[in-house]
Amino acid sequence: MSEFQVTRRVKPEPTAAVVGRVLLSFVLFLGGLVLLGAGASDASSTPWLWFGLGLLAVALSFGLPMRGASQR
Repeated sequence: MSEFQVTRRVKPEPTAAVVGRVLLSFVLFLGGLVLLGAGASDASSTPWLWFGLGLLAVALSFGLPMRGASQR
């Protein structure tokens, strides 16, 4: 009979790293919303730049927590 082996579970990240990543994601999301609003207001000479940066910040805020995630 073959020997059944279970792969060992990788130790989870430290709590401080997870909390830091969540806070950074929250700040990126709120900052992205502010930048989107600034780009939509037409108050500056380059609204497309602020809108694009806001879009990028919001996308990063959703992608950052997924870093290191794996399929089970």
